Amino acid sequence: MIVKRIFSGVFSIKTSLLIILLAFYIPSASAQFKALQRYEKEVKLSENNFTIIPLEKNGIALVRDKNKYNSGNRLREVILLNTSLGESWQTDLEVKSSYNLIGYEYGNDLIFLLFREGNIESREFILISLNIINHEINEFDIKHEFTLRPTHFTMVGENVIFGGYVANEPAVMLYETSKKLLKVIPGFFLKDTELLDLRVNKNKTFNTLLIERNSLDKRHLVLRTFDEHGGLLLEDNIEIERDMNILTGITSSLKREELILLGTYTEGPGREALGFFSVLVDPFSEQSINYTPFASLDNLLNYLPSKRVAKIKEKSKERSELGKSPDYKAYVLPIRVEENEEGFYLLSEMYDPASSSARSARGTYNNPYYGYGYSPYSYGPFTNRYSNSPYSFNNSNQNTSAKMIESILAMFNSQGKLVWDNSLKYDNVKRYVTEQVSDFTIKDELIFLSYKNESKLHVSTSALTLEPELDTLDIPLKKPTEIIRNEVDEDSGIRYWYGDFSFVWGYQSIKDTERKTEDPVRYVFYINKFEAE
Repeated sequence: MIVKRIFSGVFSIKTSLLIILLAFYIPSASAQFKALQRYEKEVKLSENNFTIIPLEKNGIALVRDKNKYNSGNRLREVILLNTSLGESWQTDLEVKSSYNLIGYEYGNDLIFLLFREGNIESREFILISLNIINHEINEFDIKHEFTLRPTHFTMVGENVIFGGYVANEPAVMLYETSKKLLKVIPGFFLKDTELLDLRVNKNKTFNTLLIERNSLDKRHLVLRTFDEHGGLLLEDNIEIERDMNILTGITSSLKREELILLGTYTEGPGREALGFFSVLVDPFSEQSINYTPFASLDNLLNYLPSKRVAKIKEKSKERSELGKSPDYKAYVLPIRVEENEEGFYLLSEMYDPASSSARSARGTYNNPYYGYGYSPYSYGPFTNRYSNSPYSFNNSNQNTSAKMIESILAMFNSQGKLVWDNSLKYDNVKRYVTEQVSDFTIKDELIFLSYKNESKLHVSTSALTLEPELDTLDIPLKKPTEIIRNEVDEDSGIRYWYGDFSFVWGYQSIKDTERKTEDPVRYVFYINKFEAE
């Protein structure tokens, strides 16, 4: 149930004075990221890369395939790190060689690893749970009667939830580990419908967000909230204006009392976004979706030359006076929602797809994401890719490259209105797959928006009442006598971890100038911990 907050009463004189003082308070941006511990593990070029699973205040888990086998099973290495980045436990899992790791999730001291037979579609999955406290390991064989192309994977309580497509129709299933029972959640399997989001709330419930992709005059966003056993608790159907086309959407997770839907939209059949949409969930009244064009944001256009920005702003103003929408559009994908007392922070990223098929109006479904990576939502890596559905505008092969342009952070208030934004331009960042590049941390009233490029960390520090300040930090090595000979561009980045902490990771060739009698160069996988202070 969504509860509306009602404010009443009379402010005291002291309270009024405090509000006046806060209005003139401008926080200092002298704070910055501080490098703390560093973890290194020497690796060989022939070895597989690690999947990184943040465990919040319980550390980090590392998982990778080993090139070793036992009785037809492939060994998968698991390493647990504490918050100081020291190794606390290690084991090898045995999983059938024909199964690939396609998803992970963490919660309630449990790591869930999802394996699928084959690379695209399957009727069979293997689910492994690992308790990080007592190190108990359980394996579950999950079989179903139809072929599922998974796009989402998460957990609620000790149950796991799958979202995906059977043919071109969305499906959501819940697996109860205590009963070893697979349930199909009713209300899906609808034609011309896309599953935009599947997200767990803080109160052991979960949300699904659907959009109708038909040609009817009235189309809707459909938000449903379920309990941890799949029982329907709430449904809200929000009408979309006739000329509007919702491209992407994600939900908040009930840290606050309000539940908000955020994403991108355009007008007509195009696939480039015109702006952000936002709407608060309230199934007991009619809701109007807020549409905010990109051209009206303060900082989103900062990646362009100032003269170009002025022309876009002026043209948008002229079109607005004529009752028309701005014509500035871009490929922008929502990544993460963070909630606090100020409101809802939406992290998005702008990119330019290198493939012509990614620019097409609509294509057929190809590969879903089945690689490794850290999720933008602190959940499984399905949502780390920009899109997987049959209706996706970026549904080309997962090896499609993209030029990443900038990170965009926007804040929406408790009424769902956009009130602030910041952006951070990328310096020549390309990816072979379109995936998350940046992340952010909030410390008191300061907001740190950052991305990693090679061996540098680029940080924009700002606040709601403060102009952004840019800084570039070196990612320190273990010893001052060491130098970096090479940094691998792929499988590298920064992610928010917990509290005031973030971490960066990557692969480097490092030379120790003090080592004279032996090979001074080593190839390592590394993680550096940073604190916002």
